[in-house]
Amino acid sequence: MSPEMTFLVLAAVGLPLVWLLLVPVAGRWLRFGLPLLPLPALVLALVPGDWQWALPWLLLDSLWLLDDLRRVFLVLTALLWCSAGLFAIGYLDGKHLKRFVVCWCLTLCGNLGLVIAGDAGSFYSFFALMTFASYGLVVHDGSVEALHAGRVYMVMAVLGEMLLLAGLILAVAVTGSGQLADLPEAIAKADHAHLITGLLLTGFGVKAGLPMLHFWLPLAHPVAPTPASAVLSGAMIKAGLLGWVLTLPLGHEGFRDWGDALVIAGAVASLGGALIGVCQTQTKAVLAYSSISQMGLMLLLVGAALATPERVDLILPVIALYALHHGLAKGALFLSSTVRLPRQRVSRGLFWLLIALPGFALAGLPWTSGALAKLAMKEVLKADKLAMVTAPYLAPLMTAGAVATLLLVLRFLWLQRLKDETGRNPLALTLGWSLATLGSLLLFWWLPWQAEGLVASPRWLPESYQYWPLLWPILVALVIGGLAARLIPRAPRIPPGDALVLLELGGRWLWSWLERPVFRGPRAPASLNRLWRHLPGWSASAEQGLRAGGILALTVLILLMAALL
Repeated sequence: MSPEMTFLVLAAVGLPLVWLLLVPVAGRWLRFGLPLLPLPALVLALVPGDWQWALPWLLLDSLWLLDDLRRVFLVLTALLWCSAGLFAIGYLDGKHLKRFVVCWCLTLCGNLGLVIAGDAGSFYSFFALMTFASYGLVVHDGSVEALHAGRVYMVMAVLGEMLLLAGLILAVAVTGSGQLADLPEAIAKADHAHLITGLLLTGFGVKAGLPMLHFWLPLAHPVAPTPASAVLSGAMIKAGLLGWVLTLPLGHEGFRDWGDALVIAGAVASLGGALIGVCQTQTKAVLAYSSISQMGLMLLLVGAALATPERVDLILPVIALYALHHGLAKGALFLSSTVRLPRQRVSRGLFWLLIALPGFALAGLPWTSGALAKLAMKEVLKADKLAMVTAPYLAPLMTAGAVATLLLVLRFLWLQRLKDETGRNPLALTLGWSLATLGSLLLFWWLPWQAEGLVASPRWLPESYQYWPLLWPILVALVIGGLAARLIPRAPRIPPGDALVLLELGGRWLWSWLERPVFRGPRAPASLNRLWRHLPGWSASAEQGLRAGGILALTVLILLMAALL
């Protein structure tokens, strides 16, 4: 690899860490560098040609690389972080600014690094850095809701990291090599192949919002600063998807049952996320459930790739295509949730159009990136080409997913209209939102896609006979949304976190039941009295241990990232 390319790779990963050195002295000026930090990574992604960089002295023989698949994820990650960083300049009011910048830089470093990591050691290190550093973004404002969301996020993050680390250790032990490219084949031939597959699915599934592992998403997004919400849902959630693609035994026989199970889980996420999302009263909570719903559609693709190894080469480009489309559109929607509308009627109409277009693109509006992604997805998931039990149900599931997606978008627009905040926006905030929106609407058409055999290409437009399959789900959603607005004056409310709220209520009821006099005092069994005496101390010790362990883990990861340079 040339010295210029080596410098660019080091700048892509190391610039966010170098920026941390300025935190003690830069003060308020520090935030003006946030949109510049992802630029080396964006340049790296746009430079043509694949490359590899072997680092035998780092960890367990590390390898950093960039190929066509990773390039798409790197473009998405760098562009969205750049837009959100520009937005943050106008969004931040100086409160906890240094803490925000530190957590932002560490999270950015982890998110960019895991995309180009080609070995398990580097990948997990960057992934863990991104996971734990983003906790500071979730709890940024320090409110009661933010701290509660942070606790749920940390519990889910630790659970996911444990499962992921166990899966990677078992996979590397079977492989005898730490390179990610060697893992799928070795896992497919391993004696405990299904155990390793399950660990990797659930470990990455926490980040990707797998059903029953999704609780942190609708809690974290509404309380996090808006630029952090954009990258959490647009870029970081895709780290779980990329992990699945790189480590699962795609292209190998023996995992058809896993594929069908993932299709069912994807359907539950797609439709269940939409059903709960339309019952939300906060704009960012609606968008969080929309991300869960859209990740369910991407889970369908992963399930199809597991179940039909002969079609993996066709399905993987579509996964990348859909991830890019969703990440850019969802990032633009999150940023628009804080934009104030202009007072002039003409300008306000243009603003509403720019706010709505990324949402309608998610539903597959013709002439948008969503149309390309939806048609490509339907092409590779045709029932007559898939030897799966669930193959006949994929087409109606995708159609139902398109209707559900637009219903969520309509709910978001309705709640945004109720806020109806007017006034002038800071210039940087407007530029950041505009960059994300234009990237969602325009950039997609200039990327050098190579998708032979698919109906998707950035310079390709749907033919006349393909407009109706794209339009009728949108029309159905508009009719349903209009009828609901007229006939249901007040939508049912489901609190963010859905099933987790029920578990918390059950826990509180159980606690109040155990506090009854029959369970305490001299008449209670001696064992229960001893439990009540020691429980506060155990609880405090557990909380202190969790905090100390988290601080220690973050310190080790920071030192590790410094060693990478």
